Amino acid sequence: MIILFGSCRKADKINHYLPSKVTAKELIKNGFYKYSYTDTIEDRDKIDDTIKHIVRYDMYSNVKPEKNNSGEIYPMQLGHFYREDSIKKKKNIEYRKSHLNNRIITYVFRNNLLFYKSLIAYSIDRSQKNTAELTSKEKIISYYKTLNIPIKPIYKTDSLRDKYPRRFLIGNYKTFIDYSSDEQEYHELFVNYINGDIYGNILDDWYSGRMSNSRYYL
Repeated sequence: MIILFGSCRKADKINHYLPSKVTAKELIKNGFYKYSYTDTIEDRDKIDDTIKHIVRYDMYSNVKPEKNNSGEIYPMQLGHFYREDSIKKKKNIEYRKSHLNNRIITYVFRNNLLFYKSLIAYSIDRSQKNTAELTSKEKIISYYKTLNIPIKPIYKTDSLRDKYPRRFLIGNYKTFIDYSSDEQEYHELFVNYINGDIYGNILDDWYSGRMSNSRYYL
């Protein structure tokens, strides 16, 4: 079950492209909404399998809450509209464009520790100060070098992947950046602050009009 703590919308002054960690207090101060749930994990110790651990997940998002068809409160649906009517899809997409500056920003804390950050941008608003054009390897590297933040691509052995690397070491964190090879404006940035793994189902897990209470194994 998700417990919602509302937050009145305030101007977001955080540059979410930076690798530095942010606190839950900073996110609330900058107008983010908080959604929470707990997960019970059984200890895999073969000696005594009755030991259980409670894991708490707190998700902070720039997306406002809404009620789904079951009356449950979740972040507004911004994906998987194949089961919805065209009117709702149009209304929700317009909200994303006009109120979120076409960006979905998600921070997840695990037992009060920052777990991961996801930023999905559908377009680039060049009038905004904290906007990065992460649309090519060259522009990604240039952006962080301009800010004096160390960055280097993490290459694979495949030559095509070398031309369009998706993994970078930015500051001290392995960062996944998905961008189009033909420099379309869509891009996605993901940082796992605990173990470096990538979870690619952000829209499925949080913004599909339901909540699966995802279990993350570390």
